[in-house]
Amino acid sequence: MDILKFFGANMKTSKILEFLRFYGINAIEEYERLKTAKIGLIVNPIAGMGGRVGLKGTDNKYELALKLGAKPVAPRRAVEFLKCLIKGVEIYTYPKYMGEYEAIEAGFKPNVLGEIGDRTTAEDTKKAARDLVKIVDLIVFVGGDGTARDICEVVGDKIPVIGVPAGVKMYSAVFALNPRVCAKIVNEFVRGKTSLELREVMDADESLINKKISIKLFGYLKVPVISNLVQRVKRMSSGNLDGLVINFLRIYDKNRVYVFGPGGTTYQIVKALGLEKTLLGVDIVYEGRLIVKDAKESDILKVIDEYGDVTIVVTPIGGQGFVFGRGNLQISPEVLKRIKKENILIVSTTDKLNGLDCLRVDVDDANEILEGEVKVLTEVGFVKFKIKADF
Repeated sequence: MDILKFFGANMKTSKILEFLRFYGINAIEEYERLKTAKIGLIVNPIAGMGGRVGLKGTDNKYELALKLGAKPVAPRRAVEFLKCLIKGVEIYTYPKYMGEYEAIEAGFKPNVLGEIGDRTTAEDTKKAARDLVKIVDLIVFVGGDGTARDICEVVGDKIPVIGVPAGVKMYSAVFALNPRVCAKIVNEFVRGKTSLELREVMDADESLINKKISIKLFGYLKVPVISNLVQRVKRMSSGNLDGLVINFLRIYDKNRVYVFGPGGTTYQIVKALGLEKTLLGVDIVYEGRLIVKDAKESDILKVIDEYGDVTIVVTPIGGQGFVFGRGNLQISPEVLKRIKKENILIVSTTDKLNGLDCLRVDVDDANEILEGEVKVLTEVGFVKFKIKADF
């Protein structure tokens, strides 16, 4: 609640706070925290652009992403975060789409530092981090694992950092579950009600990206944490994958169109069909043939238009539980809106499901249609799990 608006603009702030204290509400300390809180904002405006067009990241692929028709993702998610952020904190950021424009759109008057060119680079992210670490209490960045790596290189554990998820890959344990949740964590940080943990900054080994999923540790960031609101690091899972593949083959219908999401689990399933799948891509199978390899969002939509009823097969990210919104951005909100929920098949070993209290999605305006109870195919048959979008 906006206290000043509630009591009226003519009533002095000090009087309002004294009134609240009389009734046992100690708002003075919180108000002082709010007045002095300095939040740094770094937006990587090209983060996540490659996802819907089938790229495995956007670093060094900006021109290709544009050529393929990619649209910015991070600025919109930055605004979503900022609109849920408590008013009154001071925002320090970099020019244009690195934070200035987003903060203004969300109703803030940001303090703008530094200079950038027409196209941002990793060096701009690092430069922003160097400037902000001297001034602010907390840095919030909007991007993916590549952005986290750039900030980690400069900031280390000097001050707290948290990420708004907006990349293609987000294996690191430094991201809030979604932009709204990130705002909730930052609001609680300002109030002094979060704990700080050293969390892993991870990324895929680009040299092996087409051969196997190899995740490397690049360092640690000090992250403000509220239990279950900051994602865990991606965990490489094991378990009875052969049994899962056998169970899939029992229900496989050669006359259906299957859209297989990325990951080692789906890779093994498609391999059992006698086909070669892209490890981190989306592939489409029909009548025992690979009809689209490494599909883009537009490819999936075209197949839906042509064939109508299709089945999407995805597997949760180990340790995190995300089935949509991490690593498979080609399966976009538009795609999910055209698919019946019962035609989404989630496959997983029980080992991967162990330790997860739910499955998660982070796909903007398609979240609502995905929430609720689902069946997950495992090596022991179908088990029931809940999908949650907001926390």
